[in-house]
Amino acid sequence: MDLSFGLRPEPYDLGPDPDLATWLAELGASRHRVVHLGPDDGRSHGQLCWDVLEPTGLLAVHCRDCRHGHGGPRDPARMDAALKIGIPPGEIVPWTAATLLRDLVYRTGEGGLRPVAEAVARGLVDLLGPGADWRANGYAAYREGATGNVHWAPVSEATFDAAVVGIGNGHAVVVVATGED
Repeated sequence: MDLSFGLRPEPYDLGPDPDLATWLAELGASRHRVVHLGPDDGRSHGQLCWDVLEPTGLLAVHCRDCRHGHGGPRDPARMDAALKIGIPPGEIVPWTAATLLRDLVYRTGEGGLRPVAEAVARGLVDLLGPGADWRANGYAAYREGATGNVHWAPVSEATFDAAVVGIGNGHAVVVVATGED
């Protein structure tokens, strides 16, 4: 008897010349993610992530110098410092797919979307090229990459967040997942 428990599904085919921005937006919207795919205009990882998150209300920009507790960075330089983990080339696809899909609070299933998320992530890796610089703020989504406790540096005011930012080959991508318990 051939049982398929634990077997990975076949890779998903996005079709010829896929519109990655649309796939990214669709997948992001279905999981309440903040996503961005655009040109590399010279911004740092932190500035890019800051600019993408600022209009969402996920940053306390009105409170840069206050003394009460906030979780996220106060400015783009601190955002850049939070995105301190360089993602190894062999982990970019699963890390990005996990950030696109995983619930950061509850260990729920990813449904049948994992192959789609991996296909989108693979397309992004191909688009940004082998010389791209990929950064993350920690292991809140990509738990299998952590050694010991799952940890991250906050990039938002959310209780839990995970960010992947890639820049290369004239393109830039931001994926941010948030969660509240």
